[in-house]
Amino acid sequence: MNTLAKSSAPANAAGERELLITNLRLATARARLVVNSLETIGVSLRHRAVSTDAAMEWLAEEGLLNWLELGPTGAKP
Repeated sequence: MNTLAKSSAPANAAGERELLITNLRLATARARLVVNSLETIGVSLRHRAVSTDAAMEWLAEEGLLNWLELGPTGAKP
Protein backbone atom coordinates (compact mmCIF):
# COMPACT_ATOMS: atom_id res chain seq x y z
CA MET A 1 0.00 0.00 0.00
CA ASN A 2 2.78 2.44 0.78
CA THR A 3 4.24 2.13 -2.70
CA LEU A 4 0.92 3.22 -4.20
CA ALA A 5 0.76 6.27 -1.96
CA LYS A 6 4.33 7.31 -2.83
CA SER A 7 3.93 7.71 -6.60
CA SER A 8 6.67 9.73 -8.26
CA ALA A 9 4.89 12.39 -10.31
CA PRO A 10 1.23 13.52 -10.22
CA ALA A 11 0.84 12.94 -13.96
CA ASN A 12 2.27 9.44 -13.57
CA ALA A 13 -0.02 8.82 -10.59
CA ALA A 14 -3.06 9.80 -12.65
CA GLY A 15 -2.00 7.38 -15.40
CA GLU A 16 -1.44 4.61 -12.87
CA ARG A 17 -4.83 5.35 -11.29
CA GLU A 18 -6.60 5.07 -14.66
CA LEU A 19 -4.73 1.86 -15.45
CA LEU A 20 -5.74 0.38 -12.10
CA ILE A 21 -9.37 1.46 -12.56
CA THR A 22 -9.44 -0.11 -16.02
CA ASN A 23 -7.98 -3.35 -14.71
CA LEU A 24 -10.46 -3.43 -11.83
CA ARG A 25 -13.31 -3.06 -14.33
CA LEU A 26 -11.90 -5.92 -16.39
CA ALA A 27 -11.50 -8.10 -13.30
CA THR A 28 -15.10 -7.36 -12.32
CA ALA A 29 -16.32 -8.35 -15.79
CA ARG A 30 -14.32 -11.59 -15.64
CA ALA A 31 -15.71 -12.37 -12.17
CA ARG A 32 -19.26 -11.80 -13.40
CA LEU A 33 -18.59 -14.11 -16.34
CA VAL A 34 -17.40 -16.83 -13.94
CA VAL A 35 -20.51 -16.38 -11.77
CA ASN A 36 -22.76 -16.49 -14.83
CA SER A 37 -21.09 -19.66 -16.11
CA LEU A 38 -21.30 -21.40 -12.72
CA GLU A 39 -24.97 -20.46 -12.36
CA THR A 40 -25.78 -21.60 -15.91
CA ILE A 41 -24.15 -24.98 -15.34
CA GLY A 42 -25.87 -25.33 -11.96
CA VAL A 43 -29.32 -24.51 -13.36
CA SER A 44 -28.78 -26.87 -16.28
CA LEU A 45 -27.81 -29.63 -13.89
CA ARG A 46 -30.72 -28.89 -11.53
CA HIS A 47 -33.22 -29.09 -14.39
CA ARG A 48 -31.60 -32.27 -15.68
CA ALA A 49 -30.66 -30.64 -18.99
CA VAL A 50 -27.16 -32.07 -18.57
CA SER A 51 -25.83 -35.10 -16.73
CA THR A 52 -23.34 -34.89 -13.90
CA ASP A 53 -20.57 -36.07 -16.22
CA ALA A 54 -21.53 -33.50 -18.85
CA ALA A 55 -21.59 -30.76 -16.21
CA MET A 56 -18.10 -31.76 -15.04
CA GLU A 57 -16.86 -31.72 -18.65
CA TRP A 58 -18.47 -28.31 -19.14
CA LEU A 59 -16.77 -26.99 -16.01
CA ALA A 60 -13.44 -28.36 -17.22
CA GLU A 61 -13.88 -26.76 -20.65
CA GLU A 62 -14.62 -23.40 -19.01
CA GLY A 63 -11.64 -23.79 -16.66
CA LEU A 64 -13.90 -23.62 -13.62
CA LEU A 65 -13.15 -26.88 -11.82
CA ASN A 66 -10.80 -25.09 -9.43
CA TRP A 67 -13.78 -23.09 -8.12
CA LEU A 68 -15.35 -26.28 -6.72
CA GLU A 69 -14.40 -27.95 -3.47
CA LEU A 70 -14.91 -31.59 -4.35
CA GLY A 71 -13.96 -34.17 -1.78
CA PRO A 72 -13.43 -33.91 1.96
CA THR A 73 -13.29 -30.46 3.48
CA GLY A 74 -10.34 -29.40 5.55
CA ALA A 75 -6.89 -27.98 5.16
CA LYS A 76 -5.71 -27.60 1.59
CA PRO A 77 -2.23 -28.84 0.69
